[in-house]
Amino acid sequence: MNANRHNIQITAEQDAQNDVNKLLWLVAGLALNVIGLITAYVYEPSPPAIRLMEKSEDEVLFYTAAYKAKARQIQLTSALIGFIISVILVIILVVVLFSFIFSAQQEIMREVQRSIQR
Repeated sequence: MNANRHNIQITAEQDAQNDVNKLLWLVAGLALNVIGLITAYVYEPSPPAIRLMEKSEDEVLFYTAAYKAKARQIQLTSALIGFIISVILVIILVVVLFSFIFSAQQEIMREVQRSIQR
Protein backbone atom coordinates (compact mmCIF):
# COMPACT_ATOMS: atom_id res chain seq x y z
CA MET A 1 0.00 0.00 0.00
CA ASN A 2 2.89 2.39 0.78
CA ALA A 3 4.41 1.94 -2.68
CA ASN A 4 0.99 2.60 -4.18
CA ARG A 5 0.59 5.81 -2.13
CA HIS A 6 4.06 6.90 -3.18
CA ASN A 7 3.19 6.35 -6.84
CA ILE A 8 -0.08 8.23 -6.41
CA GLN A 9 1.75 11.13 -4.77
CA ILE A 10 4.36 11.29 -7.53
CA THR A 11 1.63 11.21 -10.19
CA ALA A 12 -0.41 13.90 -8.42
CA GLU A 13 2.63 16.17 -8.03
CA GLN A 14 3.62 15.71 -11.68
CA ASP A 15 0.07 16.48 -12.78
CA ALA A 16 0.01 19.62 -10.63
CA GLN A 17 3.38 20.65 -12.05
CA ASN A 18 1.97 20.34 -15.56
CA ASP A 19 -1.39 21.96 -14.80
CA VAL A 20 -0.45 25.08 -12.82
CA ASN A 21 0.12 28.14 -14.97
CA LYS A 22 3.37 29.47 -13.49
CA LEU A 23 3.38 32.58 -15.67
CA LEU A 24 -0.09 33.53 -14.47
CA TRP A 25 1.00 33.33 -10.84
CA LEU A 26 4.25 35.17 -11.55
CA VAL A 27 2.23 38.02 -13.09
CA ALA A 28 -0.20 37.90 -10.14
CA GLY A 29 2.69 38.37 -7.72
CA LEU A 30 4.20 41.07 -9.92
CA ALA A 31 0.99 43.05 -10.48
CA LEU A 32 -1.00 42.38 -7.32
CA ASN A 33 1.91 42.12 -4.87
CA VAL A 34 0.68 40.96 -1.45
CA ILE A 35 -2.84 40.30 -2.78
CA GLY A 36 -1.31 37.99 -5.39
CA LEU A 37 0.59 36.13 -2.68
CA ILE A 38 -2.50 35.77 -0.53
CA THR A 39 -4.54 34.57 -3.50
CA ALA A 40 -1.85 32.02 -4.41
CA TYR A 41 -1.96 30.71 -0.85
CA VAL A 42 -5.74 30.64 -0.47
CA TYR A 43 -6.74 29.30 -3.89
CA GLU A 44 -6.64 25.51 -4.06
CA PRO A 45 -7.10 24.14 -7.56
CA SER A 46 -8.79 20.77 -7.73
CA PRO A 47 -7.54 18.11 -10.08
CA PRO A 48 -9.64 17.44 -13.17
CA ALA A 49 -12.39 14.94 -12.40
CA ILE A 50 -11.31 12.64 -15.22
CA ARG A 51 -8.10 11.86 -13.34
CA LEU A 52 -10.09 10.63 -10.35
CA MET A 53 -12.19 8.14 -12.26
CA GLU A 54 -11.67 4.44 -11.55
CA LYS A 55 -9.81 5.13 -8.31
CA SER A 56 -10.81 4.02 -4.85
CA GLU A 57 -12.04 6.58 -2.34
CA ASP A 58 -8.71 6.47 -0.47
CA GLU A 59 -6.75 6.94 -3.69
CA VAL A 60 -8.94 9.90 -4.65
CA LEU A 61 -8.44 11.53 -1.25
CA PHE A 62 -4.69 10.95 -1.26
CA TYR A 63 -4.28 12.07 -4.90
CA THR A 64 -6.38 15.20 -4.33
CA ALA A 65 -4.47 16.17 -1.17
CA ALA A 66 -1.09 15.68 -2.86
CA TYR A 67 -2.24 17.55 -5.98
CA LYS A 68 -3.56 20.54 -4.01
CA ALA A 69 -0.45 20.76 -1.82
CA LYS A 70 1.91 20.71 -4.81
CA ALA A 71 -0.25 23.13 -6.81
CA ARG A 72 -0.34 25.57 -3.88
CA GLN A 73 3.43 25.33 -3.48
CA ILE A 74 3.98 26.07 -7.19
CA GLN A 75 1.50 28.95 -7.15
CA LEU A 76 3.06 30.46 -4.05
CA THR A 77 6.60 30.11 -5.38
CA SER A 78 5.71 31.73 -8.70
CA ALA A 79 3.75 34.54 -7.03
CA LEU A 80 6.63 35.12 -4.60
CA ILE A 81 9.10 35.41 -7.48
CA GLY A 82 6.80 37.97 -9.12
CA PHE A 83 6.48 39.87 -5.85
CA ILE A 84 10.25 39.94 -5.36
CA ILE A 85 10.73 41.20 -8.92
CA SER A 86 8.22 44.00 -8.26
CA VAL A 87 10.00 44.97 -5.03
CA ILE A 88 13.35 45.07 -6.84
CA LEU A 89 11.86 47.20 -9.62
CA VAL A 90 10.41 49.64 -7.09
CA ILE A 91 13.75 49.91 -5.31
CA ILE A 92 15.52 50.59 -8.62
CA LEU A 93 12.89 53.18 -9.53
CA VAL A 94 13.30 54.94 -6.17
CA VAL A 95 17.09 54.96 -6.47
CA VAL A 96 16.93 56.36 -10.01
CA LEU A 97 14.36 58.94 -8.98
CA PHE A 98 16.43 60.12 -6.02
CA SER A 99 19.56 60.29 -8.16
CA PHE A 100 17.71 62.51 -10.66
CA ILE A 101 16.42 64.70 -7.83
CA PHE A 102 19.88 64.93 -6.28
CA SER A 103 21.44 65.70 -9.67
CA ALA A 104 18.84 68.39 -10.39
CA GLN A 105 19.37 69.89 -6.94
CA GLN A 106 23.13 69.98 -7.53
CA GLU A 107 22.60 71.74 -10.86
CA ILE A 108 20.27 74.30 -9.28
CA MET A 109 22.80 74.99 -6.52
CA ARG A 110 25.53 75.55 -9.13
CA GLU A 111 23.30 77.97 -11.01
CA VAL A 112 22.49 79.86 -7.82
CA GLN A 113 26.18 80.11 -6.96
CA ARG A 114 27.00 81.37 -10.47
CA SER A 115 24.29 84.02 -10.26
CA ILE A 116 25.54 85.14 -6.83
CA GLN A 117 29.12 85.44 -8.13
CA ARG A 118 28.04 87.69 -10.98
